[in-house]
Amino acid sequence: MNATEVLRQAHQFFQLEQFAEVEQLLLPLLGEQPENVPALHLLGAAALAQAHAREAALVLQRALRIEPGNAAIAYKLGRAYYEQERYQDAYALYRQLIDGGQRHAEFYVAAASALQAMPDADGRRAQALHLIEQALQLQPQQAELWHRKTLLQEEMKQVPAALESLQRALQLDDQRALYWLDFGLLLHKQQRYEEALPYFDRALTLDSGAQAGADAWTSKATSLSRLRRYEEAIECYRLALKLNPDDVDAKVNLALSLLVLGRLQEAWPLYEWRWEGRSADPYRHADIQPWSGASSPQGKRILLWAEQGHGDTIQFCRYATQLAAQGAKVILEVPPSLHALMQSLAPEAGIEVVSNDAPPPAADFQLPLMSLPLIFDTDMESIPSATAYLQPSRHKREQWQPAAKLPAAGAASKRRRIGLVCSGNAGNQNDARRSIALQEFAPLFDKINDADFFLLQPDPRAADLAFLRTRTDIAWPGEQVIDFDDSAALIASMDLLISVDTAAAHLAGALGIPVWILLPWAPDWRWFLGRDDSPWYPAARLFRQTLAGEWGEVLAEVQNNLGN
Repeated sequence: MNATEVLRQAHQFFQLEQFAEVEQLLLPLLGEQPENVPALHLLGAAALAQAHAREAALVLQRALRIEPGNAAIAYKLGRAYYEQERYQDAYALYRQLIDGGQRHAEFYVAAASALQAMPDADGRRAQALHLIEQALQLQPQQAELWHRKTLLQEEMKQVPAALESLQRALQLDDQRALYWLDFGLLLHKQQRYEEALPYFDRALTLDSGAQAGADAWTSKATSLSRLRRYEEAIECYRLALKLNPDDVDAKVNLALSLLVLGRLQEAWPLYEWRWEGRSADPYRHADIQPWSGASSPQGKRILLWAEQGHGDTIQFCRYATQLAAQGAKVILEVPPSLHALMQSLAPEAGIEVVSNDAPPPAADFQLPLMSLPLIFDTDMESIPSATAYLQPSRHKREQWQPAAKLPAAGAASKRRRIGLVCSGNAGNQNDARRSIALQEFAPLFDKINDADFFLLQPDPRAADLAFLRTRTDIAWPGEQVIDFDDSAALIASMDLLISVDTAAAHLAGALGIPVWILLPWAPDWRWFLGRDDSPWYPAARLFRQTLAGEWGEVLAEVQNNLGN
């Protein structure tokens, strides 16, 4: 057998992607010449090309034992390890090549990819970024390397630096739709929504195919919604769904735009796709049959379970009483911090409240709480809006009597007690738009003389605590709050709560306590648009930004209304 001729033919078949023919030629050759390194190398490459990573690794390991210094074989073996999810082995191999003096950009890139794929990748991103920078020293004109650097910088929350890197990529190659799309997404992250729009349009010009086009239309729609251009956003989401009817993110975001406009019945079916999106929460209790509303709930044990945030649970638990009124035996599963408070939800209805950190009782059906508006076909006129449907426990009410835990409030018969909540969960993706520094409330403290102010949140930001220490006229009873039953008793002892859009605002509304809710320019859907009241909470009054990011006018309006 002429080995040179066999290898030549095998290479030709490899170039034509006829991998079965490659194997048919090489296996007999290796039967006669088991240490033929070029044949082993090519056979391993053919196995890799067919996604047979385990077989490729075995062959390439044989080749590398025979010829330990062969960098091309080692590189492919690293790829085989990577595709088997043996990321540590792949990285060690690439690192060995680099430390041995190999200076090829693709080795640095491969090592960075292996690092990023390992568990606890957060701690390795800086190392991966350094490897990409080393690759760029070798190939500074490669646009794709600048794009890789961009993605790493974005993951490390270095958005301005990521924009600079992506600008370099676009200077080198302005015909890649993905680069334009990612640039728009970075601008969106910086809340530069208007600036982002042309980048999405350019991405659509370059690639309007099913997946790329759907991504660009969805991204553009998201920026338009932040600009409160909801009708345009809805049209863009629909265009995305024409290109890719299975685009779950487009469906969910379309639902949110319809909801904020009050088009509830259009939105609820689309909102059910929230469990399938890229960053969807896990769907609990999938082993229990979901209740669709098609069958009678009479006598059935139906498990309703909390989803998303605490505020969502407080808002939508009202539907549990409606279900109980239809004869269902309702089990309401909530986080432990809400367990005591939820005991007060229509006790006469016999709702069984359980914590989600324990196995649930047996049930015939289950349903996430925020699917109930669809079941009950809720529209703007049929939103269940009881004045108050929760209350603190008697034990907590007694604990939070002013003489017990609350600081004295001056001349109690004349002075108002005003609670404040200026920030929510810092991990919420919309936190930067909704939270307000406590210091910005200073004019209220200085000019409202007939009220005592109480900071009710248990975990203020560091800057808020620093400001709090400079004031003797703001009490902080929230420091002693343990759970939402405490929060409810504390809020119930106030004459008024002033809150940003967080769980405390929902809690005050559910307690029937007067609450003034401070909303960003593009609010969460449940507050709708163009109204200063809430169909969900009769006791609520809404104060809205008229300019994105500007709270001064909102707080001035609050101050003016407190003074009247």
